[in-house]
Amino acid sequence: MTYRDAQAKLLAYVQDRIHNGELTERGLARQIGISQPHVHNVLKGVRNLSPEIFDSILEHFQMSLLDLAPAEDVEASLRRRRTMERTAEAAFLVGPIGPGARWQPGIDRRRRFPLPFAALRPPPELVMAHLAPDPDMRATLGRADIALLDISERQRREIVPEGVYVVSHQEQALLRYVRPGSSRYYLVTDSNADQPLEWEQLVISAADLADTVKARVRWIGRERDRNLLMRQRGRFLYDAISR
Repeated sequence: MTYRDAQAKLLAYVQDRIHNGELTERGLARQIGISQPHVHNVLKGVRNLSPEIFDSILEHFQMSLLDLAPAEDVEASLRRRRTMERTAEAAFLVGPIGPGARWQPGIDRRRRFPLPFAALRPPPELVMAHLAPDPDMRATLGRADIALLDISERQRREIVPEGVYVVSHQEQALLRYVRPGSSRYYLVTDSNADQPLEWEQLVISAADLADTVKARVRWIGRERDRNLLMRQRGRFLYDAISR
């Protein structure tokens, strides 16, 4: 539907209300703050319906542009968008990530979730994971309950300050930021990011880092949103193309 189509639909709606005695030109003019002759000329096509008046009329009737479009057109548009966004699906890890959960590298190929970007097949280094609630990472995770993980050795070895990683620590698979020190690494949460004395220590060498860091989190979202448009399902924590 074009803007001209929407204008015509709205004018026809107003004219029907006037013809049915539900509305007068004078009353509409008073409600939207313009003169009655201006309303008359707009309805007769003598003057153009400006975007400002268009919006004022929509607001007066508590309508939106979607109300002007036929339901079948809206449904067809949504179907087209979903078809265009069809993409490969990544399988889930067998176990969740978070406090009290151990790292389990097995894959449950019966459970899958659409990738948050267009792809004909899932890259082998990407897997989905369910997230257990973690009160120390609320600022980063928000309401997310699933994550897309990059388990490639490069992402596990090339640690960056802004990265969120799955770290196997004290028999748990935790989402943490990782900071390097002179002789060790430190695990950082949203809760203690500004309190270095509270950071947990990882006394391991750089060579052993990839064995402790299991994955980097690329994207987080909610499983219940799988049928929404791609950009509405969650958010990226980093762009893999630039790394």
